[in-house]
Amino acid sequence: MSYSLRAAPAFGLPAEGISRSEREAVYEQMLSEMQERSSHFLGYQVNQKLEASPELFSFLQMHLNNAGDPFTRGSMTMNTKKMEEAVLDYFAELWHAKTPHDPTDGESYWGYTLSMGSTEGNVYGIWNARDYLAGKTLLSDTHAESRAEAASREGRPARVEDGMNYEQAEAAPQSPHAYQPVAFFSQDTHYSIVKAMRVLAFDTFSEVGSRNYPCPLRFPEDYPAGYSSQYIDESGWPKEVPSEEDGSVHLPSLVKLVRFFVEKGYPIFVCFNYGTTFKGAYDRVEEAVEELVPVLKENGMYERDVEYERDGRLYSTRRNGFWFHVDGALGAAYMPFVEQAMERGEMEGQPFPRFDFRIPDVHSIVMSGHKWLGSPFPGGVFMTKTKFQLLPPDDPMYIGSPDTTFAGSRNSFSAMYLWDHLAQTPHHEQRKKAVRAEAVASFAENALREVAAELELDLWVERTPLSLTIRFRRPSAEVVEKYSLSCESLYVNGERRDYVHLFAMEHVTEETLYALAADLLAEGAYAEAAETGNKPGE
Repeated sequence: MSYSLRAAPAFGLPAEGISRSEREAVYEQMLSEMQERSSHFLGYQVNQKLEASPELFSFLQMHLNNAGDPFTRGSMTMNTKKMEEAVLDYFAELWHAKTPHDPTDGESYWGYTLSMGSTEGNVYGIWNARDYLAGKTLLSDTHAESRAEAASREGRPARVEDGMNYEQAEAAPQSPHAYQPVAFFSQDTHYSIVKAMRVLAFDTFSEVGSRNYPCPLRFPEDYPAGYSSQYIDESGWPKEVPSEEDGSVHLPSLVKLVRFFVEKGYPIFVCFNYGTTFKGAYDRVEEAVEELVPVLKENGMYERDVEYERDGRLYSTRRNGFWFHVDGALGAAYMPFVEQAMERGEMEGQPFPRFDFRIPDVHSIVMSGHKWLGSPFPGGVFMTKTKFQLLPPDDPMYIGSPDTTFAGSRNSFSAMYLWDHLAQTPHHEQRKKAVRAEAVASFAENALREVAAELELDLWVERTPLSLTIRFRRPSAEVVEKYSLSCESLYVNGERRDYVHLFAMEHVTEETLYALAADLLAEGAYAEAAETGNKPGE
């Protein structure tokens, strides 16, 4: 088997520019290459089957910018905020949040559409959680609102004085860790969470624990079956919260670790995964919350008073000492339709693991629009409750809208494309797509098991229930390249295994999976593994 693309055209940009005929040649070859790749694109959770309305193309001839808060039109009038608000209402209802957004009702939802994928939403949610737990000023704090109102009456920008971004509550001597939040996330968490921790200087439980305390988990008895010591650092702490074999967070470990830190007075941030990147696992969010809330209540961290002193006066707000965030990059858009299909008898399956605002202690959710729904560019939705919003560092008069989002300038086309897709794809069509995707994933799993049997080689074929991804032994570099397979090395019972995975997204067909099976059966696809004599089950 051989696979190669034509040589790339010259993409250099000389000072004199490129002629129209040369540009057309570049576009023609680029289109041919991308069409060829998309016909057997399997390795990433990206939907390549897009149906953009032709009416959208006209808007590419102008600059649109959803700068600032989505619920404030602002003076940058070239925007799609009306569409954005409709998209947010859609997901608020899908995720059982309180609608519509009402700035005077702390329980109502607030959110915005992302210019990046879920990474942006994760960073924003973690930033929000860090400052909320660290005792910084909130948008809903009475004294912050009164100061902003006074500034407006006096014709001044409604900004925090003296260049300070926020006010900071001071910890009492008897509670030195009261405003030192600690983060928890599983070993199957997307790398964007780890990156956000570095960017935001947010301490993880492993970092704090390794510096200061002996680990409360004992190896191997407190760890899930198959957990490998390679994931434990030299101080005896797991680098992330251990995961079950299927990729979901190991709840006994999470509860024990959280208890250890809240007993010492640390507020906690937990990132749950709803469709992990490699194994497609769904954390049992509702069950985890039910186990964690009593621990928080026992230690005065479910609710607590956060006090500020300003100009000789004492202000107090009531807050949680925890933040539960759900990274639902794929699952938060896909699984609600799986649940609907199960309720209507259109799909069989195990009990549905809830993740959304029906769980009252969930603080924020994020999803990527280019994954299950499909979009030609990254995008997504971040959502929280109004009462958890932070006071913006500044209220820029320049755009006439409070800068409550992460990016400042935001992609108007992200909101527009999501609106267009949702407008033409009602719930019953989304359910049909979910049922078909589940069937294709099952077909892919069975096909890979048949390949393993024919090769008489254990391909480590595994699929987490209800996930759209199947992981298996890494084949030759040529096969990996052809199908854009994502690779990851994992330790199983102390043994390093090199895996790839595929995702049964909407564009994936049985014909493509037959082609993959044929390439895996071809000579050389598993030449190195075959030499070891590794048979199925060994």
